Amino acid sequence: MATTIEQIQQLVQELGPSMPEIDAVVQTEEPSWAVQFSDETIIIIEAADDPSRMVISAELGAAAEAQQRTVYETLLCYNLMWRDSGGVKIGLAGPQGALIISTEFCVQGLTLADLQQGLNAFLTIVRSWADYVAKADMAELPPLPGMGAGTLHLHA
Repeated sequence: MATTIEQIQQLVQELGPSMPEIDAVVQTEEPSWAVQFSDETIIIIEAADDPSRMVISAELGAAAEAQQRTVYETLLCYNLMWRDSGGVKIGLAGPQGALIISTEFCVQGLTLADLQQGLNAFLTIVRSWADYVAKADMAELPPLPGMGAGTLHLHA
């Protein structure tokens, strides 16, 4: 039976040619894979075991210092809404660090079509949150996935 890394390697090799919006796929030594999309969004795919899964993550940038409390409160609320977010989590890469968004896909039985669908859904969420983090100091905040109107009220 193929290892988690071998299963992911196979899927990632098929992924690039099957998604025209992918500009590049680079494998690192760990091993992990960096996938760059035509809008310059980069996602990282890493292998994890017990259970066998791939962890997908992306950097959202850093919150402006004046808006950190508002942004962090929103992210903490979002993390608690796992039923609505599909298990997508957002964390902080150390004090004053970048915000990292991540999700996981079970590798067993994962098809290329499943991975493409999951990546497209994840990319939509990544782009929405990156837009939110970039515009958090503006009066008009963009809508966030999984957080319907009236779910959370933000005040700057």
